[in-house]
Amino acid sequence: MKNMRKLNKSDLRVIKGGIIPIGCNSWDPKVRCCRSWDAEHAGNPTCADSPPSFA
Repeated sequence: MKNMRKLNKSDLRVIKGGIIPIGCNSWDPKVRCCRSWDAEHAGNPTCADSPPSFA
């Protein structure tokens, strides 16, 4: 197969949806944002359509 080539790590991150930040419990690869954070990182921003946190 001629179209097979080794992909760079940066290309793979884009395909997989980006690097998941530390403390993210629920990552949305399509929008590339975190839906919910753990208790230690609860103040970080979430996706626009995610439910509000109750912490």
